[in-house]
Amino acid sequence: MLIANEGALAELRRFGEALSGLKRPQSAALRQALARTGLFVQIEPVKPERLVVAVDGSYQTLGAAYPYFLTLVQAVALTLPPRQPLVRHRLFSPLFPEERVKLETRAGGTLPVEVAAESRVRELMAEAELAVASEAARQFGGPLVLLDGGFVHFKARAGALFKELASALAENGGLLVGVIEDVSSRLLDEAVADSWVKDRPAYDREILYGCLAVGEAFILPPEVQKDEGISTVFARFAAHPQPVAFDFLTAQKKEIFWLLGVLRALTPFDGRGVPAVIDIADRYVRLTAAEVEQLVAAAVPPEIRELFLTAHRLRRAL
Repeated sequence: MLIANEGALAELRRFGEALSGLKRPQSAALRQALARTGLFVQIEPVKPERLVVAVDGSYQTLGAAYPYFLTLVQAVALTLPPRQPLVRHRLFSPLFPEERVKLETRAGGTLPVEVAAESRVRELMAEAELAVASEAARQFGGPLVLLDGGFVHFKARAGALFKELASALAENGGLLVGVIEDVSSRLLDEAVADSWVKDRPAYDREILYGCLAVGEAFILPPEVQKDEGISTVFARFAAHPQPVAFDFLTAQKKEIFWLLGVLRALTPFDGRGVPAVIDIADRYVRLTAAEVEQLVAAAVPPEIRELFLTAHRLRRAL
């Protein structure tokens, strides 16, 4: 329940006023600046002509305050045309002795163990996603694998498994793309420095908003890429003016234009700008609190749930 919402409204108005005063340069001026750095290219749809695999993950936490909780991680690989989905599960809890040791070692007395636990959950989800993607790469000959997220994220959290996936795809002629629906990078700030708002950081999301025509991609040169071995391309394949980004392996750079055509063909015009199969995988894999509660009730004895997982706040009288 919101109490005396005048204060909340005042704070929100202050937020809106602060941002409304930021004057973004015109799209034409930004395009002119960007054209000196990269390449604007119109992309035509291309039929995939190979199996497409969309990989996504989800997690849900049940319990009380640290360390009395568990987190169930789920990852799925869905194919287009449809085949039997591939699924992986991982379970995390600080109540596992081996996990508690890892968390305490990682925290090292300076990092809160709660923060270390959150980082560990994200690692486990990345590991589960890459594991199921590698399984798909081995099981299906030469697939196009779409990961929900950028390569830097996966390399940072599960570098060995990412390398294993890339190797598995290279062996059977498969291809890999990272789909980044929420762009938060700063690869283009120097390119627009002369035309951007003074004393305000230039993020790629703001720079490219409305700068790309439908079906257009912006190709970055190697010197402004975020990581060695990764080629990032921004694109707008839907009516919405917000662009997305795609990560490609530099070793597969000869396939980038063909891949962009496939990605455009897979993206609905009236959608968010990401391939529809990614959204399908997201809905399929998503865990709800009610589902996890039911699973825990079916697998964990009541006395264990009561002692270790039931938050005392749930016993409050309504």
